[in-house]
Amino acid sequence: MNKKVSLGVAISLVAVACAITFVLTMTVSLNMYNSMVTGVQERETINAKIKEIDTFVRGSSIYDMDETDVLNGIMDGYISGLEDKYARYYTTSEYYKKQQRDSGEIIGIGVETVIEGDYLKVTEVYENSAAEVAEIRKDYVITKVNNRDILNIGAQQAQKQLEGEEGTKVTITTKAPDGTENTVTLVRQVIELQSVKGAMVEGYAYIKISTFNALTDDQFTRLIDKYESQSVLGYIFDLRNVSEGDIAPLQNILSRIMPKATVAKKVLSDGSEEEILITDGSGEIKKPMAVIVNNTTACAAELFAVALRDFSGAAIVGSVTAGKAELQTVRSFKDGSAVSISTALVYPLNSESFHNSGLKPGYIIDITQQQEMAIKFADPTTDPQLQKAVEAVASL
Repeated sequence: MNKKVSLGVAISLVAVACAITFVLTMTVSLNMYNSMVTGVQERETINAKIKEIDTFVRGSSIYDMDETDVLNGIMDGYISGLEDKYARYYTTSEYYKKQQRDSGEIIGIGVETVIEGDYLKVTEVYENSAAEVAEIRKDYVITKVNNRDILNIGAQQAQKQLEGEEGTKVTITTKAPDGTENTVTLVRQVIELQSVKGAMVEGYAYIKISTFNALTDDQFTRLIDKYESQSVLGYIFDLRNVSEGDIAPLQNILSRIMPKATVAKKVLSDGSEEEILITDGSGEIKKPMAVIVNNTTACAAELFAVALRDFSGAAIVGSVTAGKAELQTVRSFKDGSAVSISTALVYPLNSESFHNSGLKPGYIIDITQQQEMAIKFADPTTDPQLQKAVEAVASL
């Protein structure tokens, strides 16, 4: 039986509905407003604090102020306040170096250094560089630059003096671990970073990738073409200690060896999703493969390993990986500085996420630091993880 509703009751119901809608809308709007106001207030508090400190320091300090260092310190402190362990602020010189490394080419004498005590310690010497020709080795200590003791000019200033334009010269004095000193004059040059190296190991092509930069895909493809012409039995890819690098080169690299597949998706800060690493299958290699990883294998390298495992049946050998699923976006500024922050997470489409937990190898072979230091390139007798990879790929 139908009941009629009076006009007055209907109007009352509509009024109640409108009131509820109004209250909900105002509540949401108020929350958004409060959030925005809080952000503005926090920024004003930060600015006021900086101004207060600046006024006191400039008016009372007996020491001079380096404006550039102050600005860099403030920016670095701001980024360190993020709950993002991969966020970073780059000074102008740091961002310039990053751009060079990402491009696959650097200008210099061919060494990477860190400040250790009062001097500079060589942490890496690039192949075919002036430093390598001069027989400068890793762990050498640079004590003088342009005949001036680093004690007098400062280690940071000395690092800057190692840089310069192509074709210019710099004189350095080094001390070897045995105490032997040597002074050489080196010419700064353009150095192509060799991010991919290969060798034959028991009939299999062993390919070591050290980073992913703009030249990696070309170097990788040329090496694959070389080994395919030799009819190798299979491939072992070594991605140990690949903790940095862009995922962009992966598109071409994976397309050269994998079947047609969509490897992963990325989820942005607003929740939107996008499929990434889509291979066309035109370069697929149907041979057994293995990938060696360790606890510093991260992000792009982890995606490489996941892709070959999920779509090419590759065996993964080594230690649990870093579990870095965050993707960074770099924003540069007019003064040449830049910031890099995490703006998306990546998820494999054919297997579980490795975010934070890391990628667990099918063959877990952990090695000690002493064993790692004893490893020689492409030598299974000194490398337990490579030896296991050879066994694993042979069984596929």
